[in-house]
Amino acid sequence: MKRTLLLMCFVGSCFAAQAQSYFGFRDDGYAGIQAALFNPSAIVDSKYRSDITLFSVSGSGSNDLYGVQFADVIGGDYDFENQASTNIKFTNNAVINLDVMGPSFMMNITPLHSVALFSRVRSVTNFINVNGELIDELNNDIEFSNNFLIQGGSPNAVTNSWAEIGASYATVLLDKEDHFIKGGLTLKYLMAGINGYIQGNEIEVAFNKNEVNPSLSEFYSTGTLKTAASYDYDNGDDPKFDASSAGIGLDLGFTYEYRTFCHTCKGNRYKFKAAMSVTDIGKLNYKNAVENSYDLTGRITQDDIDESDDIFKFFDSYYTKVATRKGVKANLPTAFHTNFDWNINNKFYLNLSGDFDLVDAEKLNGTTLGNSVSFTPRFEIRQFSFYVPITWMEYSGTQVGTGFRAGPLFIGSGSIISNLLSNNSKAFNMYVGLKIPVYQNYK
Repeated sequence: MKRTLLLMCFVGSCFAAQAQSYFGFRDDGYAGIQAALFNPSAIVDSKYRSDITLFSVSGSGSNDLYGVQFADVIGGDYDFENQASTNIKFTNNAVINLDVMGPSFMMNITPLHSVALFSRVRSVTNFINVNGELIDELNNDIEFSNNFLIQGGSPNAVTNSWAEIGASYATVLLDKEDHFIKGGLTLKYLMAGINGYIQGNEIEVAFNKNEVNPSLSEFYSTGTLKTAASYDYDNGDDPKFDASSAGIGLDLGFTYEYRTFCHTCKGNRYKFKAAMSVTDIGKLNYKNAVENSYDLTGRITQDDIDESDDIFKFFDSYYTKVATRKGVKANLPTAFHTNFDWNINNKFYLNLSGDFDLVDAEKLNGTTLGNSVSFTPRFEIRQFSFYVPITWMEYSGTQVGTGFRAGPLFIGSGSIISNLLSNNSKAFNMYVGLKIPVYQNYK
């Protein structure tokens, strides 16, 4: 456990409970308000007169360092350090995502105008350019460790969590013969949660083992490090939401449909649909956050690590603080989304969607979701949908999942098939939700 502290010191680590969410379900014509999280234009000309979401939860993670066999992990006897496969690189990466939607609803005001209100809590954690060799060495039992000299590089880790209340509006922009265009926007009031980051620069770590007394083994380091937290850790405060900090966010999206079906028929009216959007434009202003910069030139022992239980006190005790400042801004994970949907016969569909970061993951305190491209065959009728998303996720590669919607319940995963069949799974995705759907009365 103490070895984790050293890992945090040299490569950066911030713990919190995102990658993308709702793979498969978000492309469903009956996704309702969950679709609006990726493109606000989805709420107008919807299959629902109104959609009330009681709750929905989505969590996912993706990395390129560790691969595991999930069946063994679930069984509870999995030895992570010895059984997990490793893909060690100079720049390993990971992203973790948690997205919780509270009571929310959408409704059609008229056939041309729709509105939605939603409540949501989110958390994003990124690990960028972390030296996998250093992690591997630090995870070894010191009794079996060997001397090493490793370039730690310039690792970057950030975690950002916040709550948001969003209001969406969408309208039909064009409805002429076979061509249909709609647009929408969402304004979000952001309530700051917990923000923290660690960024290193030109870090180098050398380990000299003491064979007689391993607890006196020494770690020599050079380089610089910046740390920050939205709570006053210098005075012993625990992590907590910052009620005095807030922000504003914006989503904007458009959808084009090529229609060849009866405009009053049941089901989707298009033969082909293309949509694009930009989400999470905005920043959170953490007024009370404190950033400290350290010179890591120095020497510590294994015993120093074992006696420490607070990462920030550890830095203050063993390294030189060279600068400090108060107040930081954290960007939202701004992303560009594309969606192409082919209606084969009004029950079977093929979907291709992409999510692309618009934020540099290497920037200080830069929050990103991770790029992904997903191909999803699906079966869809009013009361039921079934889908099999095949997704390329940044860092972890291709994942295969499945999910379904049955009336008010939807549940699925973007990776569950891969997780069950592979002994080298590097991603996990799961979501579940419950809503009260009020369908349109088509002739």
